[in-house]
Amino acid sequence: MLNNNPYVLIIGSSNMDMNIYLERLPKRGETVTGGIFKQYLGGKGANQAVASVRSGSKTIFIGKIGEDSFGDMMLSHLKKEGINIDYVVRDEQNASGIAFIMIDKDGENMISVAPGANANLRPDDIDKNRKIIRNATAVVVQMEIPTKTIQEIFKIASAGRATKILNPAPLKLIPKELFLHIDIIIPNEGELYNLHSMLNLEEIIETDNQKIIQASKHISELGVNIIITTLGSKGSIIYQREPEKIVKIPAYDVKAIDTVGAGDCFNGVLAGKFTQGEDIINSVKYATAAASIAVTRKGAQKSMPFASEIQERFKEIKHIIIK
Repeated sequence: MLNNNPYVLIIGSSNMDMNIYLERLPKRGETVTGGIFKQYLGGKGANQAVASVRSGSKTIFIGKIGEDSFGDMMLSHLKKEGINIDYVVRDEQNASGIAFIMIDKDGENMISVAPGANANLRPDDIDKNRKIIRNATAVVVQMEIPTKTIQEIFKIASAGRATKILNPAPLKLIPKELFLHIDIIIPNEGELYNLHSMLNLEEIIETDNQKIIQASKHISELGVNIIITTLGSKGSIIYQREPEKIVKIPAYDVKAIDTVGAGDCFNGVLAGKFTQGEDIINSVKYATAAASIAVTRKGAQKSMPFASEIQERFKEIKHIIIK
């Protein structure tokens, strides 16, 4: 069945998010009181899986979750969403991941994560699922799991048919050889520049959008074909190496109340729509439409829009060919 039906495979983290909504974020050493506490299911991998399945794609999630009540809640919710959780590993030694998140009145946030079982997802856990990885239409990975495990995922995926997508968040050093196994990388603007610096690439001499394009070009020369840089309220820029093409997708003008999970929404919907047969530009447009809805809602997984909502907003968006 898996060989005949397109599916998105998300491999990554699942967390319990402990959110405090505040008038403003505290400064270093400061206590800000008067907030409202909410508990939501989160984690970049699980968030992206929910976004993918709600966009209409068959979705499988692989991650490592503790043998605890939080872990039970995570799996119950993913299953309820219609996500295949048959390949999730339960960890008897480590607790499920926890994220503490503060969100201000403008939707901006500060996040601290205790990864727990996520940090114990090992290459041998991945090796057991070679067939699932190779037969996926798209494989999406983030960086809340160990780098060695990420390398193993892309190595296996490269032997199959999957389009291989990396969301380099939270950013850490990526071995240069890994870029040979990545088809699409999706950083935000800060991650793009920090990644460029970490890799000790040629100096960037441009400014504004041209700076993004130049950094993308340098990184693409390591082997990755498409770099999609998300710019928050300014939209995103798609850089394609072969054949060279640069496209800007503008953002929607919305009032954000919670940006937690917006990037995950973008990644999950992009992979979902790409798996459904959309080209990369339309996939990014759908992802942009979805994220513009997610930021108007509280919580991560809870905020992910459904296919009908995304389709309605998608009708409004245009794009600009830069080159």
